[in-house]
Amino acid sequence: MQVLKEEVRQRIIKSAKREFKNNGFDKASMRDIADSAKMTVGNLYRYYKNKEDMFGAIVGDLYQELKDLRKNMSEEKGQVKELLDRLVELQKANKAEWLILFNTTKGTKYARAVDDVYSLLTEALVEQYKGKDGFEEIAKPVSYAILNGLNTILQNERKYAPEATDLFLEYMIK
Repeated sequence: MQVLKEEVRQRIIKSAKREFKNNGFDKASMRDIADSAKMTVGNLYRYYKNKEDMFGAIVGDLYQELKDLRKNMSEEKGQVKELLDRLVELQKANKAEWLILFNTTKGTKYARAVDDVYSLLTEALVEQYKGKDGFEEIAKPVSYAILNGLNTILQNERKYAPEATDLFLEYMIK
């Protein structure tokens, strides 16, 4: 029986992140991942039973943290700020995983991740601004703009200054 090596596992994950980020889940190739990791496809399957298993090893923890946001939210009025702060923390700590989860999940069990975060942010905005005329109607597009803006900044981080996320959120919340 072959011993699975952590250094090989890390090489696979690095190659898989690049493949999923560039090609999405549907078009990602186990052969290309194996080639990039400098191993055979057969050996790759000793580490991960299939492409979905490998994908889960990359985005599963972030996905779970995003799912847990709802139950960890306080009931206070500062819910939107708390939620946005946590989203930015997760985004900064998991850059590659965030981009993969938010852009390449079609065909996976993680495909609803973006919709779930969008719904949570919309609910928080509606709750925070309840009773203000017209705000409930714009909560959805504001949520959409915030999540897409955060994603765009992360995708183009070399183009934007490090404080772009904070400036963007400050502007959006005003």
